[in-house]
Amino acid sequence: MARRSDEPNPEEGKVLSPEELDIADDEHVTEIDEGRYVVSSDVRTDDSYGNQIQSDSASEPAPEPEPEPSTPEFSDANVHEWLAEQMADSNARYGFDVTAKFDGDVDQQQLTSNDIVTVFESFMLWYGRQMDGSTPVEEVLGILLSESNVPVRYPPAVIKQLVRSTQLTPDDSIADLLQAVEDADGAEF
Repeated sequence: MARRSDEPNPEEGKVLSPEELDIADDEHVTEIDEGRYVVSSDVRTDDSYGNQIQSDSASEPAPEPEPEPSTPEFSDANVHEWLAEQMADSNARYGFDVTAKFDGDVDQQQLTSNDIVTVFESFMLWYGRQMDGSTPVEEVLGILLSESNVPVRYPPAVIKQLVRSTQLTPDDSIADLLQAVEDADGAEF
């Protein structure tokens, strides 16, 4: 007689005996080694007399596992190639990826953007911050640029901005301009 869905199931909550947990006697199980078994969900592995049953699927050898892909050699060239690929795959027009050493500390910075000024500014600020934590970044960058062998050409608008920042008039001399810059401990462009 079929059990109705609202009737309690006498098997629920039943504690299993060790014999019920023993899978060695199950017709779908074959012991291949001590404590190691092959369990088949749909093919009997032995008949009622304990004889092994061969089926077409059981006679096929198990497929060889595919060899694990070899780990690529870790070299400077591989790292640079990978970084170049990552940068090329970026949707941004400009970017940098830098690893630098400053007084024994290594730091990394990466940025991509469609704004070339943002990329350059971010790189310069990051680099300037790495140099000296007690000196303001703008001063560090000014020192680096003035001490480098790279001449920097400023557009006329920047020079006009410098003159305006000193509150000088056209009647003042170049000496007055230099004194105002000295009194301000430098000029900010």
